[in-house]
Amino acid sequence: MPSSEHSPSDGRTARRSEHRDAALRCVVRLFSENKLLPTIEMVAEASGVSIRSLYRYFGDGQTMILEAIEGLVAEAKTVGIIPNVGEGTFAERVEALVAARFRAYRLVRFVLRAALVNIANNPDLAASQHRTRGLLEFQFKAQFAPELSQLDEAEQTRVTQSGSAICNLEFIDMLSDRQGINEQDAQTIVRRLLTDILAP
Repeated sequence: MPSSEHSPSDGRTARRSEHRDAALRCVVRLFSENKLLPTIEMVAEASGVSIRSLYRYFGDGQTMILEAIEGLVAEAKTVGIIPNVGEGTFAERVEALVAARFRAYRLVRFVLRAALVNIANNPDLAASQHRTRGLLEFQFKAQFAPELSQLDEAEQTRVTQSGSAICNLEFIDMLSDRQGINEQDAQTIVRRLLTDILAP
């Protein structure tokens, strides 16, 4: 008798993947509803995935939260890529960096405050955030290498730290969400601040 093309284990694996994805999407949705410390029980009720399954998939609530945040951050890193980094006029490079950061912000805005709330209880989340900030700083330095190369080491450090803070996603969130500034005006503010500290 010919064997079936798909074994029962294939179906179980697919269901497991679907349920995990549904749970992680639910975590992000709860973040967007300002429920920044979602428990496995809350996610089970909102997603329809059983508590037992969630514990089997993630082990604990903090791991579930970490995976939800890291999944969205990974997507944001992709949309925040700058084509031809470091190329173009100064104004073009400022515009490209600002556009990239706001693309990333639109994607992760719901998890920013959740990450800050959860970071104290989740060392892995703190390490992940540290790596992300390092990547964003590296991108900043590559984008503005011509300007930074004209400065001495101490001034390079000061400008890099200041510029990274200005285009940090938490700063963008403060402008856009907490101060209620529309995106176009928020981009203008970030663009002007970057120009002030970097313009030759």
